[in-house]
Amino acid sequence: MLGMFGRLFKRGEVDCDDVQRLSSDYIEEQLPPKKLASVKNHLAGCGPCRAFVDTLATTIGLLTRLPRVSPPPSFKEDLKNKIRNQR
Repeated sequence: MLGMFGRLFKRGEVDCDDVQRLSSDYIEEQLPPKKLASVKNHLAGCGPCRAFVDTLATTIGLLTRLPRVSPPPSFKEDLKNKIRNQR
């Protein structure tokens, strides 16, 4: 993980591990206000975390632009059979 210093932060602050874990919720604006402020504060001073979140946001943005495809009707059954055969 990104955080080398673990829990050296004050109560309520987030560290690099927290930011990595919360990054999807941060990007989707699903964090409670206090947690959002803490993540923003951390990102303002941590280049590696900022790069991680920026890369994740870019990747999600690119993936949402891909056309949706539907698997063939036999996909689910074929997948089940492959899983059974690997056991």
